[in-house]
Amino acid sequence: MEQTLKPEERELVRLIQYFKKRAEILITENKLEEDYRQMLETCNKLTEQLYQHAKYREAIITETEQLKSMIKDNAKCPTCSSNEMLKVIGFDTSPQGWKSNKYKCRRCNIAFVWNTPNNPWDMIQYIEEVLTSLRLKYADAPSLEGDKDTLSQTIENMQSNLEKLKPVIDAHNLEYSQLQSRETEMEKLIHEFKNSLLIEKIKMDTWENR
Repeated sequence: MEQTLKPEERELVRLIQYFKKRAEILITENKLEEDYRQMLETCNKLTEQLYQHAKYREAIITETEQLKSMIKDNAKCPTCSSNEMLKVIGFDTSPQGWKSNKYKCRRCNIAFVWNTPNNPWDMIQYIEEVLTSLRLKYADAPSLEGDKDTLSQTIENMQSNLEKLKPVIDAHNLEYSQLQSRETEMEKLIHEFKNSLLIEKIKMDTWENR
């Protein structure tokens, strides 16, 4: 669990552990008042709070990475129309701000950018834009049943995919936003409690030297 803590969190946990050991010894030696046990209890609660927050943060980060990898390209080389020799070599950003994977075909020795986003956040916007375009096309399509039926089925499938994807991403975005707010609160708490402990440490040095 220690590895999930940020450096400043880890530093505070170590300071708490040091403070608790010294305080326990001084209380036993009757050099510190029993009131310090309340301070020790606060230390225990904050340590538990730090680990709980770190666990929650780790879960959100893991979920973010999982969501990033949920979009799978069906990329094919524009020259040989094969996907057997493709390798992801980076990404490119479209004029709309969407990130898409950049591939190299080792058979044809060319690089190209695939035409769809590589993450669900951009994919939502992409699907919404494509749906708007397809609906306009459907409205203007010739009165040939085959064309209209194909467009209608495509629109229905994309709308279904959007309805499945959007709630998942919206829920995660809310959790991520809440995490960021909590991170700010914890940073302030860590700063304030660290300063308090350092002041108490000076007091303990005074008691110890009496």
